[in-house]
Amino acid sequence: MDEIKLTIGGREVTFKKIKTQFGVRLKQGKASSVEALRAACGPVDKDEISHTQTVRNADMDLFAIPEDRLERTTDELRRCRTSDVVTHLYTLDDTLEGAVIPTGTLTLRFAPGVSKERKEQILRDHGLEIVEDLPELGNAHTVRLTSASTENPLKIAARLQQQPEVATAEPDLAFRAVLHYIPQDPLYRQQWHLRNRGDQAGLQSGADVKAEAAWDITRGSREIVVCVIDDGFDLDHPDFDASDKIVAPYDFGQEDQDPNPAASDDDHGTACAGVAVAEENGEGVVGLAPRCSLMPIRMSLWLDTESVRRMFQYAMNHGADVISCSWSAAAWDFPLPEKMAGAIRQAATQGRNGKGCVILFAAGNEDRPLNGMKDGQRSYQGFALHPDVIAVGASNSLDLRSSYSNHGPELALCAPSSGSPGRRIVTTDRQGAAGYDPSGYTSSFGGTSSATPLAAGLAALILSANPDLSSAEVKRIMMETADRIDPTSGQYDASGHSSWYGHGRINAARAVAQAAGRDGETGLPQALYMERRVGRPIPDQGEIQDVIPFPLEVSVQAIEVVLHITHSYRGDLRVTLLREGLPPIVLHDQTGGNADDLILTYRSASDPRLQSLVGISARGNWTLKVEDRARQDVGALQKWGIGITYRA
Repeated sequence: MDEIKLTIGGREVTFKKIKTQFGVRLKQGKASSVEALRAACGPVDKDEISHTQTVRNADMDLFAIPEDRLERTTDELRRCRTSDVVTHLYTLDDTLEGAVIPTGTLTLRFAPGVSKERKEQILRDHGLEIVEDLPELGNAHTVRLTSASTENPLKIAARLQQQPEVATAEPDLAFRAVLHYIPQDPLYRQQWHLRNRGDQAGLQSGADVKAEAAWDITRGSREIVVCVIDDGFDLDHPDFDASDKIVAPYDFGQEDQDPNPAASDDDHGTACAGVAVAEENGEGVVGLAPRCSLMPIRMSLWLDTESVRRMFQYAMNHGADVISCSWSAAAWDFPLPEKMAGAIRQAATQGRNGKGCVILFAAGNEDRPLNGMKDGQRSYQGFALHPDVIAVGASNSLDLRSSYSNHGPELALCAPSSGSPGRRIVTTDRQGAAGYDPSGYTSSFGGTSSATPLAAGLAALILSANPDLSSAEVKRIMMETADRIDPTSGQYDASGHSSWYGHGRINAARAVAQAAGRDGETGLPQALYMERRVGRPIPDQGEIQDVIPFPLEVSVQAIEVVLHITHSYRGDLRVTLLREGLPPIVLHDQTGGNADDLILTYRSASDPRLQSLVGISARGNWTLKVEDRARQDVGALQKWGIGITYRA
């Protein structure tokens, strides 16, 4: 079978076999060369097979092979007593760069009410054993294949997804990360993105983040920790070597506490960190939040499901307030598996003692929709599309869209970065000949890789001014105070959102002033949350409605809708929010497959469907309609609530 269709992250995805590569993990030792593979597993056609790379996080080695030898060789290797995992590679987007590797484990979540005996039988039927419980996902586990397994992880996942007792079955995958940086030359030392005077060619006065006015309020606090997850950090750089600057460093590629560059091209992380938090020390450059702390987390450019989970849990558990990610999966079509999505959701909602870490992801540099089609190719950038993150695009030094920046209704914001025409970004660089420039600083940085840590620096300034804000409130402030640049071509909708710029180019002066209560308005935002405990059954192939009357005559600044619906098959459900005189807003429309209960929070800060409500009067009746649109499975609306943020 050359193709397998699976549901990943709620979307059907086609895994296509790459017929010229395979991966091997040995029970002991490494297959780090053809010779090592022959020594472990016996005769292998040395002349026809070549070792291509080691995927450290997955503890696997990859080999290239002629297409006509692939199946015979992998079958032989699977019979080898010293082999642990022998797997094909697959592509999600018809490119080798977008290859994914099944790692031999799966994320398995059982439906509610499945007995212990039935769970054990399902595991035995597929030759699986539990490795770890996943409490952040509910009744879920990491399971691995054993010698009793008779199929590969993708085929097992496909069979499990057809069983009614299984809510989620997703293969854990290793995938290549791509850094969203556009390197260019030559060196030119001027940080126009912080203050753009428009006094040189390629600059437009005001096309910046208004840093100096923000710094009049705060330049950051060491109590606020910005975590940058990237490829390596020169911690001996003078802009990072202050005694109290670095917090909880870690290298998930080498599994140690030294995230300094390990590979010859580990230059990207140093540049990203400098844009966000380079120290104000009288030399070199300055970051947007220079007095904030840095948590540098080095990653491998081959990631896997478990390493992504561990990175976000590490950042959350070690005190990160802001998490900046200038990377994505190399595959254009990459929905997030539930384990990855759950780890990001956990950090965004439970980090910072329940206030949530502010998480930002680069939108990417392919001039493609975040979720859509272009040139016959599907795009689905799962990390940037996660509802709990801030997706950041790029604008240039002329206050126009950077032509490479990915776009779509899910884009939250943009921040100044490189562009053609336009200038590039000056920031810290890995010192010496190994860096982009031997001086320790570069003016060649750019892409959404640079825009993202710049926005992360603003999030850190906002929290320095008001550390009591939740992650959702930080996102709302950043969007509310952004500048709607390029009004002629930006195509902003009634809510102030543009598919090209998000809610606009970040404005640090206005955002920090609002967070600190110095924006000329009568106080910080307030919120009223109203909840109805309903406990009503939803008729099979029928509907129910419930009303919450909101009493305050205030303007909606942000809105969230909280659902708690118990149901044995949430793919039957359509859930709609109704308000008299406004178009209905469909929150959930028969997605989720055979998963069960619908227990979710929808927020205007991250959900474009609710952003149309920002600015309207909150007073009046808000109605929730829940429809069961298929036979057999039933459930109940247990409770729901609506929270509205307004300014007193």
